[in-house]
Amino acid sequence: MSRAEHPPFLGAWSDADPAEPRQAREPLSRGRIVAAAVAILDRDGVDALSMRSLAVELHTAATSLYRHVDNKGELLDLTVDALMAEVELPPDGLGWQTGLRTVALNFRAVLLRHRNAALLRGSRLAIGPNTLRLMEWVCAMLLDEGFSESDAAAAGATVINYTVGCVLAELLPTHEIEAAGYTWPEFESQMTARIDALPMDRYPVMRRMLPMLLGHHHDRPFEYGLDALLDGLAVRRKTVGAAE
Repeated sequence: MSRAEHPPFLGAWSDADPAEPRQAREPLSRGRIVAAAVAILDRDGVDALSMRSLAVELHTAATSLYRHVDNKGELLDLTVDALMAEVELPPDGLGWQTGLRTVALNFRAVLLRHRNAALLRGSRLAIGPNTLRLMEWVCAMLLDEGFSESDAAAAGATVINYTVGCVLAELLPTHEIEAAGYTWPEFESQMTARIDALPMDRYPVMRRMLPMLLGHHHDRPFEYGLDALLDGLAVRRKTVGAAE
């Protein structure tokens, strides 16, 4: 005879329901939903994120999610905006060029840390509290440095858009390479072999320089372009100032 889990007659001694969890679950909130969405994106990629997979991640019903977010589009916008909370703002007093440079570097680091979620940044116009926090700092700093409102808006948007564009140019090819089952070093090795096979009489410059042109996944090309952009903004500012 098999042994019962508990002796007879003792089950009524407690009013606790054995089907209930021993510890109360953390209440569902928009913050928990967004954090879970970021976790799914980081772990499984953009295609894996759905209201159903999110409900599984949170151990709840998909219908309960709609009390906190209207639809998947709003969820994606909230997720993209959540990334901006991780962008560390530089201290005051660095000067506008160093300040913008630091923001761009910190922003790029966040996007590269969340590669799958970063792919959404190029397609979502997510203007939430964290995005507004970043742009408030950028524009206020530029205004304090003497930029007009129109120039501050243009300069700030240009640096942010440059950063997003460079990250996407870095991530999208890498994503395709990895989806095909290759690592970047493996791809680089095969590309090097193909470059070496190029006819010298037709592509003498590319035989030497194509590896440099394909090196966009390194830090140096990004920082080179960022510094050139900031230097150009500085020259433009002096030219406009002199004309006025």
